[in-house]
Amino acid sequence: MGIPANKLVLGKHSGRHALVRRLKEFGYNLNPAEIENIFSRFKDLADKKKCIFDDDIIALAEEGISGSPRHTRLSILTRLRARE
Repeated sequence: MGIPANKLVLGKHSGRHALVRRLKEFGYNLNPAEIENIFSRFKDLADKKKCIFDDDIIALAEEGISGSPRHTRLSILTRLRARE
C-alpha cells in the first residue's frame, strides 16, 4: 500500500495545536469543549499507541462530536482515500 498519506504522524508529545490543525485540515470546526474532549481522548490513546494516524484522529473526532452530519464524514473519507 505504500507510505501512509499523513504529512506528520502525531504522537504522545504532540500538542493541542497540532491536533486542532489536523482536525481543521479534515474540515472539523470545533468549539472549545469538543476540542478539550477530543484532546483528552487523544492523549489517552497516545499513551497506548506509539503513533496516531489520520484514521485515529477522525475516529476520535466522530466520537467526540454529537450529531455530526453524515455527509461530512463521507467527504473526509473520500479525501483520505484519494490520497492513497
